[in-house]
Amino acid sequence: MSPSRRPPDAAPPPPPPPGLERIVALALLAMAGVLGLVYLDLLRAPPPAPPTPFDWQNPLLFAQPGQCVEVGNTSSPGDAAWLVVRAPGVVLRPWSGPDRLAGLDPGTAADPRHFPPYLVCEGRRAPMAPAGPGGAAALPPTKDSTYIFPLNGFGMILESTCVLRNISPALVNWNGQTRRAHSVELYRYDAMVEGPWWIYMSRDAPVLGTMMREYIGPRRDKLSQTFRVAEGC
Repeated sequence: MSPSRRPPDAAPPPPPPPGLERIVALALLAMAGVLGLVYLDLLRAPPPAPPTPFDWQNPLLFAQPGQCVEVGNTSSPGDAAWLVVRAPGVVLRPWSGPDRLAGLDPGTAADPRHFPPYLVCEGRRAPMAPAGPGGAAALPPTKDSTYIFPLNGFGMILESTCVLRNISPALVNWNGQTRRAHSVELYRYDAMVEGPWWIYMSRDAPVLGTMMREYIGPRRDKLSQTFRVAEGC
């Protein structure tokens, strides 16, 4: 391109309007002041509480033969069952344990040595107290039933299929006292009792470590099971 055809130089930008620099400076100063106030508030705020330690210990591992707990049900308050730990109690290596368990439903499994690590218990009907002077005698326990509780099943029987959803610390009123416990949320996949379960567990509770269970049915109906140490159990 010849010098005679060179485009003219671009015009210089117009000068900023008067006072613009002062407005920008005031805005930056205001922002710095706000940030300073926020920082002072953070310094004056109390430190956050330390997180609650997650101290879960599987209570089924501490079950001992002879321990007993009474299980009640809100749907039948006058009828309760006793659950008793039976020898050998906790079985950590089923493949080296007994090949038969008395009272076990033959449909549960052919060979207990193929179970996951488990706790063996007996369930029986709790004797009912007489109605009063001259009342009927206490009902004797029915024939014992054998139940297998996998050690990783949070107190659910071997035949149940459950998925753990959540486990967190909780405070539970149990046997008239407030106890530290853990709230375990499960979803159970069974034809009769499918749905969400909340189980409150602690080492202080014998046998399964369970204080209470709550089940929400498909129609939002609620079922509660309570566990307590009863006299004579």
